[in-house]
Amino acid sequence: VALDLESRGIPIVGSIPKGLPSVTVDQWFPIQSIDKVFMVTISIVIVGFMESIAIAKTLASKHKYEIDSSTELIGLGMANFAGSIFQAYPVTGSFSRSAVNHESGAESGISAIVTATLVAFVLLFLTPVFEQLPLCVLAAIVISGVLGLLDYPEMMYLWKVHKFDFGVWCTACFGTMFLGVEIGLAIAVAVSLLIVIYESAYPHTSVLGRLPGTNVYRNVKQYPQAERYDGIVMVRIDAPLYFANMQNVRDKMRKYRFQAESELHANHSFDAHLKYLILDMASVSHIDTSALHILQDMYVTYKSRGQQMCFVNPSLLVMQRMIDAGFVNLVGRKYFFAALHDALGWALEDMDQEAVSIHLSAGGEGDDEDDSIDEDLLGDEGDMKQPTNDRKPRVVEMVISGDDDGMVDKV
Repeated sequence: VALDLESRGIPIVGSIPKGLPSVTVDQWFPIQSIDKVFMVTISIVIVGFMESIAIAKTLASKHKYEIDSSTELIGLGMANFAGSIFQAYPVTGSFSRSAVNHESGAESGISAIVTATLVAFVLLFLTPVFEQLPLCVLAAIVISGVLGLLDYPEMMYLWKVHKFDFGVWCTACFGTMFLGVEIGLAIAVAVSLLIVIYESAYPHTSVLGRLPGTNVYRNVKQYPQAERYDGIVMVRIDAPLYFANMQNVRDKMRKYRFQAESELHANHSFDAHLKYLILDMASVSHIDTSALHILQDMYVTYKSRGQQMCFVNPSLLVMQRMIDAGFVNLVGRKYFFAALHDALGWALEDMDQEAVSIHLSAGGEGDDEDDSIDEDLLGDEGDMKQPTNDRKPRVVEMVISGDDDGMVDKV
C-alpha cells in the first residue's frame, strides 16, 4: 500500500542519497562570484543567529537556565566551520527540530550526539526505508513538537500588561507560522525596532511636587498631595535627549508652562506670572548637538519672557557637552544645582527677595504711611521670612573633566 501513495497524490520523501557527504576542502578557494554570494551570506548569518537565539531563549525560559549569546554564536560558528568541510547546508538552531527534541524529553546536549549518530546510521544503511515515508507524517511530528512551544499563558499575560508587546508576540507567532521562520522573525524584529523608536521619540516627562514634610519630589499625577509652588514649575525628563525626541520635550515644556500660568491666573487676582522652570536631568544619560541647539533656543525664548531655566543634577557626560557647547556660560553657572531641593530653595528665596524689593520701591521715600514692609513678608523680629522650606542655596562643585596632570573643570 505504501508504494501506491505517490500515485494516489500523497507526497512522499522520495529518493535519499546514501552515504556520508565527501570532504570538499579543496573547493574553498578560489571563491566564485563573491560579490553575489556576500550579501546572501550576511543575510543567512543574521537570520540564522536570530532563529537560533530565539528558540534557545524559549527553551531556557521553560527549563529555568541561562544562556550566553556570545557562546551560542561561537557554537554556531564552529558548527558551520565543521559543516563547510563536507559542503553542508548552513547550520542554525532549527525551530522545528528543537521543538521535536524538547517534546521527546531531551535533557542535555547528549541528545544531539545521539541524534547525529542515528542520522549517520540511517544515511549509511536505512535510506531505502524512509523513501516511502509520507511527508504528512513528518509534518505531524513537527506540528506536535511546535504546539508544545506555543505559550498561551504568556500571550494572555502580555495582553494584560503591555499591548505593544502583545502585538510583537502575535506578529512573530503568525509570521513564523504562515510566512516561515526567517520572514516571521525579520518582521517581528522590524516591529520591535519601530516600537523602540516610537517610545524613544516620545519620552516620559512629569511635573514634580514636594511631598509634604519631606525633601522628596515626585510626579504630581502619581502623588496628588505633592506641593507645588506659585511661579515655579519643576519637570523631570526620564530619557536621553537627542534629535528625535527633543522637539517633543519642547512641546511638553510649553504645555506645562501654559498650565502653570493658567492656574496662576485662576488662583490670583493680580497679574501673576511664571518665574522659574526647573529641569531635573538626573535621568538624562545622553544629549546630542541637536538637543543642545533646541535647549538653547528654549532658554533664549523663556529668558526673553522673564522666565529663568534652572538645571538639576546633569550627568558628567551631559554637563561636559553643555560646557563644550557654551550653554553653561550662556545660562550662568549659578543656575545649575546638584539637587532639586537646592534649586527650589534658591528660587523661593529669590522670589521672596524680589517681592520685598518691589514693595520697598512702591512705597517711595518719605511716605510715612507706607514706610514699613508688609507684615506678611516680615518675621516677629522684623527680619524677612525665609521660604517655607527654610534653606539657603548651596555652592556645589561638580567635577566635569580631568586631565593627566590632575587639573579639573568645576561648576
